[in-house]
Amino acid sequence: MHEIPSRAHADSQVPNWHFRMMRDSVRNAAIEAAIASCNLRGKTVVEIGTGAGLPAMLFAKHGARKVFTCEMDERIAEAAREIIRNNDLQDRIVVIAKSSRQAILDGDLPSAPDIIFTETLDSGVVGEGYESIAEDIRQIASPATVVMPDRIQQFGFLCVDVQAFEDNSVFNQCGFDLSGFNLFAERSYFSVIQTLHDPVCLSPTVLFRSYDYLNPNALDPVEHQVIVHSSGICHGMTSYFDAHFGKFLISSRERSHWRTAFHPLRVPMPVESGRRYYLRGDKSGSIDLVST
Repeated sequence: MHEIPSRAHADSQVPNWHFRMMRDSVRNAAIEAAIASCNLRGKTVVEIGTGAGLPAMLFAKHGARKVFTCEMDERIAEAAREIIRNNDLQDRIVVIAKSSRQAILDGDLPSAPDIIFTETLDSGVVGEGYESIAEDIRQIASPATVVMPDRIQQFGFLCVDVQAFEDNSVFNQCGFDLSGFNLFAERSYFSVIQTLHDPVCLSPTVLFRSYDYLNPNALDPVEHQVIVHSSGICHGMTSYFDAHFGKFLISSRERSHWRTAFHPLRVPMPVESGRRYYLRGDKSGSIDLVST
């Protein structure tokens, strides 16, 4: 017999950022405006990442004929089904308790839907499965399918952020060298509350990467030449994103439940004002900085 987890234990496994996300009125208003701007009558929608079911219900509210929505966490999927039933939309919304990859393999999703919607974005864009979701979208999309968001732009600047770097490293404590534990430091990025860290900007903000779910090369390595405008010790890059839903925008730069992302350098690097550097990034969000 399998042990049945207590309700408190089960609930604790659902990250509480879901609540901040669902209470983000700016995000919600932008998503509804984008959905309402579509001609949805008679249309079929596929959503990847159900959550509580809000976008799926908005598609139904604004006229979609059928919405198929995937949620890989079975507990969240069941909660979404109940919410959808409570709002009398169960006849038009199908909640599939599987990843989009599994739902495609099992034949649960229609091919060539009119619209594919996903808002599976973390602070650094890629950490909630961007690569595999993009592959799934390309597998079922037709040339006429509208993908929402249609593009995501990630911006970044080099910075001094001692607190963020120290949150991800350890050296001498109590007379002992603990630096060997830095083997487990995050090498790609992690979220920070920028207003609490107050990073010192060392460079102009650059368009670090543009994402397009239909572009199989969107995660290719990137390289930018950056001229530093202030001398200092660079700990890494701070980034934020803009997700475009047609003419509507959701962003992590301000007034958002999303936090900014900090991409640490492996070793802090002194930089000089007026000097040019190469800022390189890989598909995981990890960065490297090289002087010219």
